[in-house]
Amino acid sequence: MVMKQHLKQRISSLTVGEKIGLGYAAALGLAVSGTIAGFGVGAHYQTTASAQAEQARNEVQLLHRLQSRVLQTRTHQQQLIPLASNPEKFQDEYTHLLKHKDEIRSIWAELKTFVTASLASPNRTQPELPAFLATYDDVAPNYAKAVERRVTQISKLNLASPTEAKQAQTIMLKFTNSDLAIQFDGISDDLVDLIDQAYQQLNLATNSQEDARKIAQRIIIASITLSVAIAILLAILTSRAIAKPIQALTDVARRSTEESNFNLQAVLAQNDEIGTLAQAFNQLIDSVRQLLDQQKQANAQLENYSQTLESKVDDRTQELNQKTQELQQLLEELQRTQVQMVQSEKMSALGQMVAGVAHEINNPVNFIHGNLAHVQEYAENLLTFMTLYQQFYPDPAPEIQAEAEELDMAFIQTDLPKILNSMKMGTARIRQIVLSLRNFSRMDESAFKAVDIHEGIDSTLLILQHRLKENAEHPAIEVIRNYGDLPPVECYPGQLNQAFMNILANAIDAIDEMNVNRTYQTIKANPSQITVQTTVIGANQVKITISDNALGMPEIVREQIFDPFFTTKTVGKGTGMGMPISYQIVTEKHSGQLACDSIPGEGTEFVIQIPIQQQAQTPPENNGAELPGTETKGAETKGAKTKETETNPVTVSALTSNSLI
Repeated sequence: MVMKQHLKQRISSLTVGEKIGLGYAAALGLAVSGTIAGFGVGAHYQTTASAQAEQARNEVQLLHRLQSRVLQTRTHQQQLIPLASNPEKFQDEYTHLLKHKDEIRSIWAELKTFVTASLASPNRTQPELPAFLATYDDVAPNYAKAVERRVTQISKLNLASPTEAKQAQTIMLKFTNSDLAIQFDGISDDLVDLIDQAYQQLNLATNSQEDARKIAQRIIIASITLSVAIAILLAILTSRAIAKPIQALTDVARRSTEESNFNLQAVLAQNDEIGTLAQAFNQLIDSVRQLLDQQKQANAQLENYSQTLESKVDDRTQELNQKTQELQQLLEELQRTQVQMVQSEKMSALGQMVAGVAHEINNPVNFIHGNLAHVQEYAENLLTFMTLYQQFYPDPAPEIQAEAEELDMAFIQTDLPKILNSMKMGTARIRQIVLSLRNFSRMDESAFKAVDIHEGIDSTLLILQHRLKENAEHPAIEVIRNYGDLPPVECYPGQLNQAFMNILANAIDAIDEMNVNRTYQTIKANPSQITVQTTVIGANQVKITISDNALGMPEIVREQIFDPFFTTKTVGKGTGMGMPISYQIVTEKHSGQLACDSIPGEGTEFVIQIPIQQQAQTPPENNGAELPGTETKGAETKGAKTKETETNPVTVSALTSNSLI
């Protein structure tokens, strides 16, 4: 009784925090102790059950392996009977039997070691297993030796003889029905019972593990339940001791908040933590009242600052928006300038190169073409003279007759005019190509000129003819021209031809990409086609449509084809400038429209619309290169007049094909 009274006084002298801490420490200690005890007991039983389960699993595994090898050995031994007449298969089957014999010996030794170890451990194996090992310890070796003796006996027979093969089968058949063989079969029969008992032990060990888990769970739940009950009891006692004064303090706080009355004071006569809390609350009320007074003054100042700041922010926002617009315009102008500079440099370099090549080609070609007429005339005169000579001197000297037969003069008289006509046609073809280059470029014209659009398209197709014609990999690309009746169109011919070149080169690239995975016969059955169609729209518009039957392009690519430097080609095959430049030529230089429509799997179509008559614009930059003027030189040799004519002034533009895809 005295100790109980002393304990009660001792607890009463504690502060609220100490009482709460002591109670929850007791509840937590009980929960932790119960949990540790539960885990400890469960771990002990779990360890024991796990060891038993591991022992049972190892035993099952060994017995299964031994049973499998015994059955396989017995099967191979029985297969020796029908294979006695086939020495090769007989020996192969016997080799498998020897392999399983060695495996039985190894597993038997493992099983003995396992039984010996289990006898020394708390988890003992089933008692029938040592008796099994003692019973059949010599059976497997004796069985193997008996088989070996009979195989040795059979190896001495001539198995190619039907009689001796039959004798070998009889030897193996008698052994199959012998007592030793039947005793060897008993190993497998006894193993079935031992395996069943081992599985029973494994199930018992598994159940023991589950029981250990349930025991640990019950102990933990009981300790937690008890600790929760103690915590609830302490909470009830604590609420009775401190809830009332705290409620009083809460009422004062609520009134001061709802009524905005910070002159209220909490009155509590306790000296514990609650009394200290009441004093602190009263000080807080005083501080809040002072802060509110200061806040009123700060709000007035902040209102003034806010109005001033909003005015400054508006001004600054307008200034930033204006600069942003200026920067955007500057960026767009920079991009346009960049495209123009790139194109200008490339056009200049390629134009000079092509101009030089065209100039060097034209001079010798014109010289050859001009003199071919004289050569043909001279040759015809010589052939006429020779015919006349043969007519009046039909019997030449033997040496002349032999030389004529050696040279085959009859063939020369027939073939020489053909050769000269072929040379004349070839030089005419070269001159036509150079003329097409001149018609294609026309960059020397610094103002709008009314030209035949069809002539520019045909010149462009002629330049691209090497990519359109048939080769060993694919048939020729068909070009379908559906030309309408167009009047002369005012334009910059060279620049417009450049746009045609970029679009047509893109179409050829797309068709080549599609034909990579198609055979020659497939392309022949479904030919690749490029269609060019021209029509007049309204009173002052022409429409040029260039379409192909390639694979088309997805929508995400089609939306970006006119963006500078956008390309889907590999590095080195495209710069992404062909279509942006074409778009600039059509829209800015000719006040027209360039649109693209593509369906994946069906093809792509580009539509160009430009006015027939243009309003006056600033002439474009001349990016071409002009060749020197013509000169005519004459010379006479042996009475024959020889002419050499240099080319007329020709301006050649860069034949760009910066294609998109």
